[in-house]
Amino acid sequence: MRCVTRVDGRIDVHQHAITPAIARLLREANAPFVLPWSLTETWDVFEANGIARGMLSNPIPGGFFTGAAQAADLVSTADESIAALRDEHPDEFGFLAALPMPYVDESLAQLDYAYDVLGADGVVLIPQSGGDYLGCERYLPLFEELNRRSAVVLVHPMMLPGGQVTAPPVVLADFLLDTTRAAVNLMLTRTLDRFPRIRWILAHAGGFLPYAASRVRLLGARFFGVDAATFDDYLGRFWYDTALSAPSALPSLVAGVGVTQVLFGTDWSAAPAGVVSSCTQALDAELTDEARELVNRGNALRLFDRAGAPVVTGAPGPHPASSTS
Repeated sequence: MRCVTRVDGRIDVHQHAITPAIARLLREANAPFVLPWSLTETWDVFEANGIARGMLSNPIPGGFFTGAAQAADLVSTADESIAALRDEHPDEFGFLAALPMPYVDESLAQLDYAYDVLGADGVVLIPQSGGDYLGCERYLPLFEELNRRSAVVLVHPMMLPGGQVTAPPVVLADFLLDTTRAAVNLMLTRTLDRFPRIRWILAHAGGFLPYAASRVRLLGARFFGVDAATFDDYLGRFWYDTALSAPSALPSLVAGVGVTQVLFGTDWSAAPAGVVSSCTQALDAELTDEARELVNRGNALRLFDRAGAPVVTGAPGPHPASSTS
């Protein structure tokens, strides 16, 4: 897989790139907001935070779609735009493809296209569509194919079922609950056992999951037939990115799963450059030298490793220009 990078450089597994082509698509679909992005600012963030490689993803919620055909067309065009950016800068970028959920047949077709034609490094899925969270029966054909491919899947939150609320802003609390719900449903439905080759990354340190782990462990055993040992096993199988989570979430996360399942993430460009830098500094301050090496790059190299991928060596240097802006 392409996620091999310069020695000592961070690998950012949670990074967004709203290219001009994607911005146009989202506006045409009446998206409630379109995040600003530029490649020049991205290189500045790379340099300021010692990032050597970013894994790009753009989760697209099903509520933007008017039907399966429009969903398939929009997502395919968005994935092609990110793949083109990756192709221009293959040493700096990998990408996780979006899928037109909740349309399973179209998602399967896009999955094949993303892997076999575009060369995706994995996929990004939102936790739920229409109230059906990851783990529900309707998604089993998709999970079977993801499992066959040993896919890396980033679970990235959106709005909770029921849509936008007036206050507080969904990014402050609802996003974290959305991820937590998906993770708990994947555990309660034993999806991790049924499809053991899928490698799940939970965004934002797993939402509320590390903090609520004891509660879920106790009540899951009492009411849902998932004993404590099984729950702990599931908890340790997820990967967790650090986007917008340092330093407050780290103690619960590391206490629950250690550092070997934790991945560096920034949430750029959803998070401003200053926020990215402050979170990165806070993360480094909380970790030992050994843990910092694992979180910043070692764990990602292990997760995204493919035989025969070229290793780029040397210190991070100036980033090239691009036709994409």
